[in-house]
Amino acid sequence: MKTIGFTDSFLESRDKLSKRDRDRLSRKISRFALNERGSGFSLHDLDRTDCDSSFKSARISDDLRLILAHRGDKYILLYVDHHDDAYNWAAGKYFDRNSFGALYIKDNVRIIEAKEEVLRHKELDWSVEQPGLLEQREISQKDLEKLGIESDIAEVLLEIKDEDTFLDFIENLPGELAEGLIDLAYGIKTITELYNELSDDSIRPDSTFDELLNQKDSKRRFYLVEDEKELEYILNENSDRWKLFLHPRQSALVNRDFNGPALVEGGPGTGKTVVGIHRAVHLARELGEDGRILFCTFSRKLASYIDEKVNELKEQKNAPDIIEVDGVDRLINRLLNTYNLTDKTVNPNRLKELMEETYVELHLDEEFEFYETEYNEVIQRYKIRSLDEYLNVSRSGRKKRFSTENRTRAWEFFARLLEKKEEDNIIDFEDRAHILYQAIEDAIVEPLYDSIIVDEAQDLTPCKLKILAGLVKRERNGLFLLSDKNQRIFRMESWRKDTGINIVGRTHYLTVNYRTTKQIREFADKQFMSGKPGDSYFREYKSIYQGPEPVVQAFSSKQEQNRYIVNLIKNYLENGIKAHEIVVISPTERKKISGVLEYEGIKNTMLEGDVYPEPGTGVGVSSLQGCKGLEFRIVILANYHEIESHLMKDIDDEWYNQQKIRQIECLKYVACTRARDELIVTYVKE
Repeated sequence: MKTIGFTDSFLESRDKLSKRDRDRLSRKISRFALNERGSGFSLHDLDRTDCDSSFKSARISDDLRLILAHRGDKYILLYVDHHDDAYNWAAGKYFDRNSFGALYIKDNVRIIEAKEEVLRHKELDWSVEQPGLLEQREISQKDLEKLGIESDIAEVLLEIKDEDTFLDFIENLPGELAEGLIDLAYGIKTITELYNELSDDSIRPDSTFDELLNQKDSKRRFYLVEDEKELEYILNENSDRWKLFLHPRQSALVNRDFNGPALVEGGPGTGKTVVGIHRAVHLARELGEDGRILFCTFSRKLASYIDEKVNELKEQKNAPDIIEVDGVDRLINRLLNTYNLTDKTVNPNRLKELMEETYVELHLDEEFEFYETEYNEVIQRYKIRSLDEYLNVSRSGRKKRFSTENRTRAWEFFARLLEKKEEDNIIDFEDRAHILYQAIEDAIVEPLYDSIIVDEAQDLTPCKLKILAGLVKRERNGLFLLSDKNQRIFRMESWRKDTGINIVGRTHYLTVNYRTTKQIREFADKQFMSGKPGDSYFREYKSIYQGPEPVVQAFSSKQEQNRYIVNLIKNYLENGIKAHEIVVISPTERKKISGVLEYEGIKNTMLEGDVYPEPGTGVGVSSLQGCKGLEFRIVILANYHEIESHLMKDIDDEWYNQQKIRQIECLKYVACTRARDELIVTYVKE
């Protein structure tokens, strides 16, 4: 089989073709790659087009042309379109390599246009005294040329004085240089740090084209097919970009050997889940048919969504079918049943009733919400079952002094509640976790998996994470955690100090946001009103795409708001946005919103349980919690004014209030960052 390579530009152009043209294209490429006779696939030089000498055209049909590069035994698919459009795309494009040996396609036409736009801003918008973005950081033309940026482009970069023009211009440069220039402009890295990060010791001045294709940053743009089965899959199935192109940091984490538990942290859109999926498939191919891998997350919905993606990549890579995907509570329930560990049932509604009954009976001093949170965050977190244990447990961080006398009085509530649970034969989700963890400790349940990958680890309790750690058979490449503390929406406290999972020296960060535009990300950051977004990676967290500013729209009534949302969605649908790429997120009245959309003839689906958006489901309607882990082109965040009033309770507990405010800010942040292209926020004026 010939060696076939794919580029993002080819996949994007291929996806715009009609089904008939796509099928014809796939058959032609497949027969050509497999050296079948009579494929009708001959290559022609682009003599009349100013482009790289290796670029060729191939006739797919009377009007359809494929542009590809032929270098040695490699055929890199670049673009496909109708006759003139295909040749026009090739004009002004050349293979080039930067100073670090990363291969890319340079677009001279786009660069000339971008330079002219900068000069226009220089003449019309910028004063002579205004310093350039890079000039403010004392970056010189020599510094930029050291990065392999040509002198004329370096001159233009130093002229730019505003962020939007800067981001628009650097979109025309290789991704690694664009990201690096953002770090320089914002003072995140020095020129020396950036140079060292981009360097690749495997590349020499005389490196061959094949070696350049395998440079770490080249792999962001060029993907070489491994075998005939993978070629057929990419040509005929859904070829999402995440399956083919990885950032070097992502790729390093996917393939790295870890001698103990590892943690990957990163903001929304940085590809944490993508890394987890690729790592699961990579380990499956490494382990073979006798291995067993678990990909686990906090909810059934996200597990179902990830399971579909895992199966797609597994099929593409021809990996063995040894990867299980499950929500953590469903996994715990399955193991409890398998080992007959309890006959008690989970009944959250009844548990709440028992709490309220007990509170009324005892005429307690503190507000009800205090006992509710104390039960979840102290009694259940640490499995407290006696007064002595409660008197000795550390409540550091709770910010409410609770003397021995107070604890003794409060224990009446918890002791009585535990008795009532026993009488009713009910338990909660955390009880189930403690039962299973004890069975693991007692060796009743043996380790089951060679590797466990945990997505959204920040929303799992310490006990559940200890269970997953206990189900891993080995230290090497055993536990792999994916997390972001700024997206903690279900847990008030972090898991780190109570799990005993040692990740020292094995914590890594993803910082490039591929999903959310700069404008949406900046709006989302402002949801943290009580403090800055937390974690050390956040300083380097950046979006490299530009987009429209989020729209914030006020209305005098909910009826007016709903009419606006209906008209907005109809307009998007008329302009080619697919229904499942749109979501309405609201803290309240979701059924009403769904009914309004239905009445207006807009098909929609409530994203509840394990339902997630896919073609045919229509527009999504979701709670703030329910959208976690998903992404959409368009997000409409409705009834924004009701988020805090719906979720916040006015109680005299400083710890609870601070934690709840932070949790609500995380929810807003998560909802906003589900948007890829556009974010619309609506509210009703008080």
